[in-house]
Amino acid sequence: MGHHEEHHGHQEAEQNEIGGPVTFAVFCLAVAIVIIYFWAQ
Repeated sequence: MGHHEEHHGHQEAEQNEIGGPVTFAVFCLAVAIVIIYFWAQ
């Protein structure tokens, strides 16, 4: 059981590693859309 938990923790860490840059990219994209939206006004 303990070994399985350990593997799950590793998976979570990997997901977190990928999730960070993706969240940052989505945030930057949202900011860019807002800036373009205000420029278009």
